[in-house]
Amino acid sequence: MRFRLASILLFTSAFTGCTAEDPVASIFDPAKLHKVEITVASTHLDTLGNNLDERVPCDIVYDGELVAGSGIRQKGNTLVDLDDKPSFSVKFDEFDEQAKLYGLNKLLLNSSKQDPSFLRSRLGSDVHLRAGIPAARVAHAQVTLNGVDKGIYVVVEAIDKDFLRSHFGEEYAEGNLYEGPCCGDFVDDIDHMELEDEKKDGRTRDDLVALAQIIQDTPDAEFADALEKRLDLGRFMKSYALEALLGHWDGFAFRANNHYIYNTPATGLLVFMPHGMDRILDDPAFDPETTPVTKLPLRIRAIEALDMEFHAELTELARTAWDENSMQAAINQAAAVLHTASSGEQTKKDLADFDASIPELRNIVTVRSDKIAPTP
Repeated sequence: MRFRLASILLFTSAFTGCTAEDPVASIFDPAKLHKVEITVASTHLDTLGNNLDERVPCDIVYDGELVAGSGIRQKGNTLVDLDDKPSFSVKFDEFDEQAKLYGLNKLLLNSSKQDPSFLRSRLGSDVHLRAGIPAARVAHAQVTLNGVDKGIYVVVEAIDKDFLRSHFGEEYAEGNLYEGPCCGDFVDDIDHMELEDEKKDGRTRDDLVALAQIIQDTPDAEFADALEKRLDLGRFMKSYALEALLGHWDGFAFRANNHYIYNTPATGLLVFMPHGMDRILDDPAFDPETTPVTKLPLRIRAIEALDMEFHAELTELARTAWDENSMQAAINQAAAVLHTASSGEQTKKDLADFDASIPELRNIVTVRSDKIAPTP
């Protein structure tokens, strides 16, 4: 084990694809099963088990790299007994602003209770990234808490300033970042959205208020031009089309849930980004024409020219970003990687669930590919 408070290790590996420009890539290498060891003092276990909001001190060892004095809390809306399998949010610099993992500030460890295949988040992320839409990187890890096996987890990149820098540029990571919790449309309730560092930085919501007013009040004939002054409309069309193709019923368009909105300083335009994709591909028959519940896609579908653009995106993304061979290859890779796990009671249960779910997931990908295939 190598002790490291602020890891600045830079290396190049043909195995991981990690480069000196992006050392964080090694954390999300999908070609290996990562090992995460969490240690929390007994005096903090009660808080970790009973408080969703407060982070407690912990030591994290990630693939042999120790980040001491990190902060950890349970992730999600419901507390899970620590003897079971909670999801965790880890903030490496919570108690020491210099503490990082290869420069990374934060990491999510999802128990994947809703997805026994442990793969839906990765498949969704891969498709979005192929389409040029910013999405969290995903990997897998075997996790222990105070030496106790907690099983297989999905490692997910946090949507934070590190993420924004990697997708929008070092100098463009200071814009407003909104998270959309379940289940309200920002057009109806701006305050429902969670604005990062709102009080700390004295941020206002004027940008999102302006977009909401356009969606609510602008006549059809002026709608597209008005939108393009506040919204990266091209990217939104892709995001909406990808939700429809992936059957992401738990996302922005179909449930007003699981999304981020970022105001990039480079353009002043708002960009939608996906989140919480562990329920995609639930239903291979999900109809891309399903009526959305949020007002922005509803208005797009109601205006003929914009509806045509949406359908053009569906066709284009089905040809390009959706890649059945790549998806099946990702499933094959995960099957090989996960079965390198060392023995442990929870890990054995997780692998049994994984093995039982994979044939169905393979079939869903095949059936879905046929359903959304563009007509020649």
